[in-house]
Amino acid sequence: MSGRALAWYRTFQREVRGARWADPLREAALNQRLGDWTRHLTDAVVSACRAMGWTAVGRGHLAEVLPVVKQEYLALDVMAFPSEPRMPWPRPVAVFELENQEREEIIACALWKVSLIRCPLKGVFCYRQKPEEIGERLRNLSAQVLAGTGAEGEEIVLVVGTRSRAEDFPDGFFKPYRWDGGLRQFRPLL
Repeated sequence: MSGRALAWYRTFQREVRGARWADPLREAALNQRLGDWTRHLTDAVVSACRAMGWTAVGRGHLAEVLPVVKQEYLALDVMAFPSEPRMPWPRPVAVFELENQEREEIIACALWKVSLIRCPLKGVFCYRQKPEEIGERLRNLSAQVLAGTGAEGEEIVLVVGTRSRAEDFPDGFFKPYRWDGGLRQFRPLL
């Protein structure tokens, strides 16, 4: 493990603790306003990527990093690139999907999508109503999507929010897990 996932997640934690992100995200989670949740989470993830020194793009965050300027590339919610690319079409350093649907098939699709991209860091945000439901979600996603995955030098992170822990936002709410290709399972990142 390069530690890139841990460094990014710690940066995300610092960003999301600020009132700029924490208050609107907590309120959106408690009131189950999924559109607001996704918009604020996109802002926080883009901010964390920029704090890592990357150029990030996502809905509402246009960046002129590629010759074709867009807010989303390859239908991925957030994509981050080196701050000083060495060529006109650089590979991303990180990609993220922010899934606000609870259906397992939709989350599996998001995880499958990021796992196909060649880049050092891939992440999916999803949620469960209760913390005790997380273990089953991790086992199912491991078996259904990532069982044969193990690209050298790439890290996959799954960040699970639990709405029942929104009052403990952000530390009690977000739980990060990393894919361990050797053990073929998600393990706690922290």
